[in-house]
Amino acid sequence: YFDSVSMIITFVLIGKFLEVLSKKKAADTLDSITKQIPSEVNILEDEKIISCPIANVKVGDIIVISSGEKVLFDGEIIKGEGSFDESSLTGESDPIYKNKSANIIGGTLSIDANIHYKATKDFEHSTLASLVTLLESAMNKKPKIEQLANKLSEYFSSIILVVACITFLTWLLWPHSFEVSFMVGISVIIIACPCALALATPVATLVGLGLGATRGILFKEAAQLETMAKIDTLVVDKTGTLTLGEPEVLHETVCKEFDRNLLYSLVKSSKHPVSKGIVKYLLQEEVVEYMLDTYKQVPALGIEASYAEKSLLGGNEQLLKKNAISFGYDSDKTLFYFCIENEVVAVYELGDTIKNKAKEIIGDVYSLGIEVVMLTGDNDKVASSVANEIGIQEYKSELSPAGKADYINMLHKNGKKVVMVGDGVNDILALAQADIGIAMGSGSDIAIDVGDIVLLNNSLESLGEAFKIANTTYSLIKQNLGISLVYNVITIPLAMAGYIIPFIAAIAMSASSLFVVVNSMRIRHKWNKG
Repeated sequence: YFDSVSMIITFVLIGKFLEVLSKKKAADTLDSITKQIPSEVNILEDEKIISCPIANVKVGDIIVISSGEKVLFDGEIIKGEGSFDESSLTGESDPIYKNKSANIIGGTLSIDANIHYKATKDFEHSTLASLVTLLESAMNKKPKIEQLANKLSEYFSSIILVVACITFLTWLLWPHSFEVSFMVGISVIIIACPCALALATPVATLVGLGLGATRGILFKEAAQLETMAKIDTLVVDKTGTLTLGEPEVLHETVCKEFDRNLLYSLVKSSKHPVSKGIVKYLLQEEVVEYMLDTYKQVPALGIEASYAEKSLLGGNEQLLKKNAISFGYDSDKTLFYFCIENEVVAVYELGDTIKNKAKEIIGDVYSLGIEVVMLTGDNDKVASSVANEIGIQEYKSELSPAGKADYINMLHKNGKKVVMVGDGVNDILALAQADIGIAMGSGSDIAIDVGDIVLLNNSLESLGEAFKIANTTYSLIKQNLGISLVYNVITIPLAMAGYIIPFIAAIAMSASSLFVVVNSMRIRHKWNKG
């Protein structure tokens, strides 16, 4: 008759084990961020470039950055120019051009810039270090999920033992024989079903977790199903979440017929995101690469080259101005001009393409009574365009990672329960601060580590399915708790009154546990039916 007690102890120990794993995971996440930070940087000292540990770099030191290197310190450029990828911090998808006297931020990436810059902060106070500190603070303040079943089952066995003792004494003083009184007391203990109460949540959530896994939705903890079912506000990042996160050609304007192989040869060797977008577009047709006579990348402007005594240019409007080429073209997208012999022959509009069914999925979320807010580091013009196209009524633009986290905190102060969906390093603070953080599977490793839920197939459709699985699972959890409580309310008084013998009590207890398990299995049936 001690199987019920053993089951309760087992579930308590499993809960403690998951708590330890959760704390270890948080520490591992912070470690993964630290591992991405190099231990040394190149500084200029006595006209020589030397390696220096980041802890020894002081304010005022001259740091040397080459193409493809990460910027660790905040500072001011004193020599050189080029483009920087700030998407990991700001969410801005387009590279940012910076030259002498411009400020650069720790945590950004040099695309084509070879520069010298003066450190304005030591590493401890840099933007990148602050990001780590804020993340640690956000994770420590993350609200704990309240589990009703665990609270009830925690005291259930003690209460039943007290009730059984009172029943035994009452029957003994009635008066009845010691054997009869003892059997009635034992019946009370046996028929009371802490197993059903303890199984009400875990079994249903395990089935929900399994269903999620088959749909490419990874819930890192069972409790997240319940929390997500209570969400009333969905906050989504733009770049890489609602959009593909890669510059793609949206429109091509051909001003004069030209050999497309020339353009392909020009952009193929460039690692600039815009050039990659052009290459991807050109590869939709059969193209070949020519061996160019000359080739030069102009930082933050584009490419200059020549072939068969013809000059080739490919880049932005600043490159045209540099070469005294006048050409009017109005667009709110990123523009790439291709010129032959200083004549514009084609213009390409590039931008982040909105993901398939984004508007439909957001509409479904609205239909659940959930508010939707889009947060982005992009400018207001781009943010407004994307929000209007998808049908999002509220958005916030030009937000830093800390700004996104502050907005989540503001929603919490207003009593909102928030789920945040993002994919990049710039989203990790907001992901950690939200009640539930959802990371896209194609996002950064850090975002995936911080996220409570991962959409492995990187599809927005999985977001809608995650809400559906959570709501269905939570509904059956409440049913299981109700079944368990009603069972105990009816059977315990009957056992106390002496109407149930231990043998029947054991069968009833087992049957109640089995009923809860079978009811939990209905999640798959309700999903398929729905």
